[in-house]
Amino acid sequence: MSIKEMWDYLVNKKWTSKDIGILIFYVIVASIFATPVLGIPLGVLAFLIINEDVLDDNKK
Repeated sequence: MSIKEMWDYLVNKKWTSKDIGILIFYVIVASIFATPVLGIPLGVLAFLIINEDVLDDNKK
């Protein structure tokens, strides 16, 4: 999945308060282990991999 596809997915997603809370949690945890500059993209990537299964090509 390309960065543009990830961006389009995140922009067009129907966000709930639970999704936003989980995303913020992942960003904070990633920022603890890396700098905030790297923590934000790593947190978003963790959200996509763990919660959304966006990168799983077998579901197509």
